[in-house]
Amino acid sequence: MRSRTLREGSVGLLILAGIGLFGGLVLWLRGINPGARSYRLQVELQDASGVDVGSAVRFRGVKVGSVTGLETATNSVIAEVAINSGELLIPRQAIAETTQSGFIGQVFIDFRPPATLVSATLPEGLSPFPPNCDSSRVLCDGDRLKGQTGASFDELIRSTTAIAELLDNSNLIANANRTLLNADRTLTRFSTVAGELTTAARGVNQLTRTAQGELKNFSVAANSVTQAANEVSDLVQANRGTIASTLTNLDASGQELRTAISNLSPFLSRLEKSQLLANLETLAANGAKASANLKDLTTTLNNPITVLGLAQTLDAARTTFLNTQKITTDLDRITGDATFRANLIKLINGLSKLVSSSQELERQLQALETQTPNPQPPSQTTTTPSSTPVGGLPADRLQSKKEE
Repeated sequence: MRSRTLREGSVGLLILAGIGLFGGLVLWLRGINPGARSYRLQVELQDASGVDVGSAVRFRGVKVGSVTGLETATNSVIAEVAINSGELLIPRQAIAETTQSGFIGQVFIDFRPPATLVSATLPEGLSPFPPNCDSSRVLCDGDRLKGQTGASFDELIRSTTAIAELLDNSNLIANANRTLLNADRTLTRFSTVAGELTTAARGVNQLTRTAQGELKNFSVAANSVTQAANEVSDLVQANRGTIASTLTNLDASGQELRTAISNLSPFLSRLEKSQLLANLETLAANGAKASANLKDLTTTLNNPITVLGLAQTLDAARTTFLNTQKITTDLDRITGDATFRANLIKLINGLSKLVSSSQELERQLQALETQTPNPQPPSQTTTTPSSTPVGGLPADRLQSKKEE
């Protein structure tokens, strides 16, 4: 009797242990951990995309909970998720997204916090359970947030179908064929251009060799110039004393020239105030007249009729000589400079030589007159000497000077 009771008790205990293990297994499979305090969140999705009860919930790629329920609404699907650890704080800015790992992988909900989250900013004692929960910072128990539909195999199939329909309903294939033809033509042209570039490269190589030769010649020339510059530098170094003395002499000459100019300044001022300039103008006018007369004499020298004009020219030259003597006297009276007098004497001597030459020319003309018969000078072309003063002297005085 007693053994039967033990057997029945053992069977009952085994049954209870099996029921307990089965319940624990069910709870484990559903992600329920009786020893840890969990909290729940609601994620509003546009499309479940394969999410089902029991699907994993991950945070930063690590499983932290599971989907405990799905509620279908008119415009969305609400997935209720359970976070196993009550110490895990999910930032309010975290993005809930459905993701599928591979073509046949399980679909899960992934919480991705922003990359700029700073954990040090979370205060001490913060919890996802009221009243220690700050909903502006973290997700609290029972909060609802909008989720996003991420990449999935169904979405890939729909995108592929849309692309296939687009390719079927558009001229993309024809455009691709035309693009390939254009690419073929472009490659042909590119081959032609490549051949031309090869020819040009050969020409450039030849030009490079020529340029290298020219550069060598230039290097030789540069060496020659450098050598010449060195020789010039040596020459300057050797003749530095001579160059310095030459520059000193030039400086001294410049000083003497400035002194001479300063000495001439008073003389020029006195010269401007005197009548010397007027006399010089008269002398220049008489000289111009004499030059004109001499030019006429040269052109008509072979004509005996021009003797009378030559005589008038000689009278003008004598008048010029007299004016020169007068100017010399004025210069002696105005200035007392011996150098200036010497220069004027040279000028007078030159004019005297001119007068002597004129007298010699007159004697030659007289000799010519004695050898040739007396022509009848035309009354229209000759001019008789008037009593008008020439060079500042009356005609009778000129005649007396001529006889003297």
